[in-house]
Amino acid sequence: MRKLAQRTARCLGVLAVAGGVALATTTPATAAAPNIAVGLRASGAVPSGPAVVSTFPGTPQNHRVGLSIPSLISVGVIDTAAGPTSASATVGGVSAGLSGVATVSVDSIRSGCVYNPSTGTVTGSTAITNARIALLGIPVLIQPNPAPDTTIALPGGLGTLLLNHQTLTPDGTLTVDAVSVSLLGGLESAVVATSVCNKAALS
Repeated sequence: MRKLAQRTARCLGVLAVAGGVALATTTPATAAAPNIAVGLRASGAVPSGPAVVSTFPGTPQNHRVGLSIPSLISVGVIDTAAGPTSASATVGGVSAGLSGVATVSVDSIRSGCVYNPSTGTVTGSTAITNARIALLGIPVLIQPNPAPDTTIALPGGLGTLLLNHQTLTPDGTLTVDAVSVSLLGGLESAVVATSVCNKAALS
């Protein structure tokens, strides 16, 4: 009888451990990544940033006057904000000269994203105010609210401008990059005004 009890106890112990492992591997994580807003970042030959970052939880608002990445881009002011269900980044006074091939001057570039708890969806947007872009001296019309993933090729294979780039991951996290600049096949790149929202309302 004592041996039977010991065997039973051992079996129950194994089942309990197995059940614990199964529970640990099948229970979804309760914590979601923070909502994030980033003013400016660059990678490649001249890396910089990320600069002026707000997160929730964390630092919900940030402000900076004047920022430049040599030979690439300069901005006048950056404001970022992140809350429990939203994030936004606004960059003002943007100017760039790309090897004499393109000139860029923009009053304001903004990205934003919002999680709607009622519908369980995340939406994003980009707003560009008074964009003045010329390629080889020829003006290029930029819509104030470009469609997602609007691409503009720079002459001579210099690179691309990508407007309102939106990326949705399987877990429901949406990233909105208002303006992305990629030069010489990615040798140098910069992203202006990034907002990231996850699908969970954080507390």
